[in-house]
Amino acid sequence: MKKIAIVAAALAIAGCGETTDEAAEAEAPAEEVAEVAGVAITPGLYAVGDETTEYGQSRLNADGTYVDMADGEEVGSGTWTSEGATMCMDPAGDGEGQEERCWTNSPPDEDGSFMTTRDDGSQSYRVTPITE
Repeated sequence: MKKIAIVAAALAIAGCGETTDEAAEAEAPAEEVAEVAGVAITPGLYAVGDETTEYGQSRLNADGTYVDMADGEEVGSGTWTSEGATMCMDPAGDGEGQEERCWTNSPPDEDGSFMTTRDDGSQSYRVTPITE
């Protein structure tokens, strides 16, 4: 159960989109703003983990639903939304740990992966897009 909660939280992170600091945007030239902008999430398959370990995967569907998987098995699902570099995931159900969580993405690394951080700063994960 603990593994499912970790994977679900980690996969919920995969749902973050692109955000920028409005003050920096107003003062910085367009080239600089692009450098600080985070990754905007789009439908697709994402691996979620840390620098060395993949905890699971999230499939974000174009209809706004998602499925979290670990070891090839579904461990969670719900709905997702994205605005810029901020993504929110709302797990199905109303139990403990099923509340909506929002995440903010960093700019991408050379390999396309990025860090995503929960809006309260309590969790961060590496998210890697998976080409199918």
